[in-house]
Amino acid sequence: MAYDIYTGLLKAFPLQQNGDGSLSLSYVYDHPKFAELKSKYPIESVAGNGGDFSKAVNLLHWVSGNIYHKGDYMNALPDNSLAYLDYALGRCIAQGINCVALSTVLAECLLSIGIKARKVFIMPCSPYDGDNHVVVNAYIKELGKWMMLDPTLNAYLSDEEGQILSILELRNHLANQEPVFFNKEAKYNDDEWTAESAKYNIEYLAKNLFYLNTTEISGFGDIDLRSQRFVTICPSGYDMKQAQLSNIEYRRKLYGEQAWMKEAIEHINQASFHFYGTTGFER
Repeated sequence: MAYDIYTGLLKAFPLQQNGDGSLSLSYVYDHPKFAELKSKYPIESVAGNGGDFSKAVNLLHWVSGNIYHKGDYMNALPDNSLAYLDYALGRCIAQGINCVALSTVLAECLLSIGIKARKVFIMPCSPYDGDNHVVVNAYIKELGKWMMLDPTLNAYLSDEEGQILSILELRNHLANQEPVFFNKEAKYNDDEWTAESAKYNIEYLAKNLFYLNTTEISGFGDIDLRSQRFVTICPSGYDMKQAQLSNIEYRRKLYGEQAWMKEAIEHINQASFHFYGTTGFER
């Protein structure tokens, strides 16, 4: 039932193709901190000497295999790969990090070796849903296309013919209820991966692919967040402001008043929402 509802929402509400023409997604590969990242951690040796696909998959497995996912990690560290690796690499699950942080690490490792990559927040339709997910979209030159990488699950997905799927392709496949498949190495922390695991996580992705959020510039630490424009790719007519305000109220009912809520409401009321189209998202 839930699978049909979530995939039905994707089918009924396709992402808008065109958006604000002044927006231009860009990538920074030469931030000085990337040199430090590659000096401190074996990014280049882990990636290996193959093509972009093998490099991206090798780094996916390295990040997922050496850092635990911990959903209730509270983002106490600066949002960059060096801070997260210093804290979590090779540590126990108590020093795990959430999907935002894992995707930050993977995206920045990829950028540091010249692979176009960005962290993408995949978001549910309902404002009465306190959960979302974060993944990485990376451009693979030898395939001439993008692929979605999920460091929380050590995963990427493909279609029936074995074609690797990007975020937009995965959303489209799920909207049409076409079968999709996880890579054989997919795994969540130390849990055994089963057919039920795959079924659950496909449904979970369907729930969270209603709209997408990302930053205009993808680089180390998302460059300077204060000057960044956050970009949304969503169905036409979806009221982003109302959805976010309703989500804060929903969380207040669940968890009670928290210090961050007032500031978040003020920010949402003052924010300018920047909408991007699918046409330029995977370019």
